[in-house]
Amino acid sequence: MVTINPNLDLNVIKQHYAEDDRTRIPNILPDETAQEVFSALNKSDAFDYAYVKDGRPALLSPSETAAMSPEAQHEMRKKIVQLGSQGVGYLYGRHLIDEQSEALFQAVKAWLNSAETLNMIRQVTGKDDIALASAQATKYMPGHFLTRHQDVHDTEKRRLAYVLNLSPNWHPDWGGLLQFFENDGTPRDAWSPLFNSLSLFDVRHIHSVTYVTPMALTPRVSITGWFRAS
Repeated sequence: MVTINPNLDLNVIKQHYAEDDRTRIPNILPDETAQEVFSALNKSDAFDYAYVKDGRPALLSPSETAAMSPEAQHEMRKKIVQLGSQGVGYLYGRHLIDEQSEALFQAVKAWLNSAETLNMIRQVTGKDDIALASAQATKYMPGHFLTRHQDVHDTEKRRLAYVLNLSPNWHPDWGGLLQFFENDGTPRDAWSPLFNSLSLFDVRHIHSVTYVTPMALTPRVSITGWFRAS
């Protein structure tokens, strides 16, 4: 069973969120649980490649990728990088957490949707209409990235984006930073992945995940999604 760390000071977290509609909660889970989830994510091969093709989100399974010729893979990667150079698109490993997922991943999603967690998120952010959370596991390898964007989506009624960071000992020089921007595109500050932390921010914040460099010794793994109104 996944539970919240009982030692969190929600008043401090609430004050920090109120400053800029974003916050990062360290030690969100008991350390043993976070280590267990990290290990499962790191070992899992249930990740598709998420990218943009012809202006639309696309997924490619590992088996589909393996069936492609080296030339076809090179051409696909070339197109992804060309779009990225124009500030469009992304490339990373993605696994939508659903009833077919590993039991531990389902447990994390259930925890995110528990009354305890949803009440905490409403208390911290003041967004009283939050009713559920979506969840996907992500794995960023060297060469992966996510260009800058907002997460506003009226149909899905997204209120908050979240990133449950699960990569221990991540070095900022490896890239994979959660980069924030002003509305005019000027870079603000960036958050390096902090193991066992929950990053929360209003969906109106412009953000990206910076390019993961060849120096990265481990994948950047996390569980991400949105807290939404019903």
